Amino acid sequence: MVAEIFVSFALAYLAYYIITTIVIRRNMPPGPFPYPLIGNIPHLSCDPINPYSKLADEYGDIFSLTFPTGETIVVLNSAKLAREARLGKQENLSGRSPGSLYPFPEIFGNDIMTADYSPEMRFRRRVFKAAMHVFGAGIEEVSERAGHAVDISIKEIDSHEGKPFSPRKILESSIIIQIWDWLTTEKFQSNNPTVKKLSLFNALCTKQVLHSSFYQMIPFISHLPLQITRDLNTAKQIRNAVFSVEYESHKKTYTPGVIRDLTDSFINCYEKEIAKETKNSIGSVDDVAGLMADVIFAGSDTASSSLAWFLLYMVLYPEIQAKIHEELDVVVGKKRTPCWNDARNMPFLQATLCEVQRASGMIGVVGTNAIRDMQIAGYHIPKGTFVALNLAKLHHDEREWPEPEKFNPGRFLDSDGKFVGWSKLNGFLPFSVGRRDCPGQSLAKIMMFTFSSMLLHRYKIELPAEAETPTTEITEAAIIRRPKDYKIIAKQRN
Repeated sequence: MVAEIFVSFALAYLAYYIITTIVIRRNMPPGPFPYPLIGNIPHLSCDPINPYSKLADEYGDIFSLTFPTGETIVVLNSAKLAREARLGKQENLSGRSPGSLYPFPEIFGNDIMTADYSPEMRFRRRVFKAAMHVFGAGIEEVSERAGHAVDISIKEIDSHEGKPFSPRKILESSIIIQIWDWLTTEKFQSNNPTVKKLSLFNALCTKQVLHSSFYQMIPFISHLPLQITRDLNTAKQIRNAVFSVEYESHKKTYTPGVIRDLTDSFINCYEKEIAKETKNSIGSVDDVAGLMADVIFAGSDTASSSLAWFLLYMVLYPEIQAKIHEELDVVVGKKRTPCWNDARNMPFLQATLCEVQRASGMIGVVGTNAIRDMQIAGYHIPKGTFVALNLAKLHHDEREWPEPEKFNPGRFLDSDGKFVGWSKLNGFLPFSVGRRDCPGQSLAKIMMFTFSSMLLHRYKIELPAEAETPTTEITEAAIIRRPKDYKIIAKQRN
């Protein structure tokens, strides 16, 4: 009798599930039909590294998936659809559901990277962009201050005396040092305890990205005494011990109108913007600590990964490295080091940096939630749907990029050999697009150019003798994908 009742309930639930799923997804993009309780999780096992691109081969430029929690995700796999969705009515895709991003809102607090669409988020973003503009107004000073971090990299590289080494840790610590200098004016060495704490903070946040699916499937997991919970608590402790403490110190010594660093710029712009506001629900200047955490995690992770990919492509394509060396010798010479002003006269290096972003597939997927019902490509997208841009797929779309697997910086040069810029090509979206694009992209470009130009000005980068050729295949799932660790030799040129 019990078994019959159980079977009856199971069949009734199955019928209800099938009918409601058909109704919900009736006017939505196509996609594999989700299973009861586990959604489309089995379909995502088709490729542990990049399942969305694999599913795009079967379902096309736009498809739908369902997670075990019942949340729907729509994946866009072409630049045309990405621009249509993000630029048509920009605010439609400005949301960041706390449930979709958990536990990052807990880690970062009142920031803009993980904040949902709200008056507070819009206010913080306005402050962030204004602060970047104020800080970046002294662009020469900003770029010159990058020299300290590059000098640390050079010192570390020279210590290997021409022997093989992995550049990964050197780049990670140097980029953190650089961004912390921009944030606070403090010039650290790589063995500084704060640098180590920030490196651990980034590592813990990256691990949480990989574990986020567990939070989606088992919401109560954050209350269990597991390692991922301990990692989450450690990340929050570092946030309070580093960012909150540094912000409070800055607030005490801040002089209105005097911009020592990016944190001062945040405080300055907060005060100016608050003075213009008439609403009460905009947060407070204390939100600056969250913005500082955003800059460190988003800025250092992407920049160090970009440079790791850059050096990898340099050893794999020595002829391209040779062209950059030639460009450096003509523009900079041997009596000084490169600076940001040289960028306009170095189109090939800038084109190479862009091609590294495209070819590496470094950023796989970025996304936001629909804040209201909308349409994409004629399909109904309900409010709350997570809409993902599959950058790894659209950056290898043959319709935009002939021979997409070929590494070719010439894609970013015009017929006269001039650099076309970071935003000219329709299919290139390294900083995303629309209202939730990367607000710190100007500083990211300065950092990538400064490090790459100064390192190649000083060194010729080679593979160790008899070393296996490093792979450009991505071997680990992550939001910001790094190349598999490799070793290089750096030979001084001048």
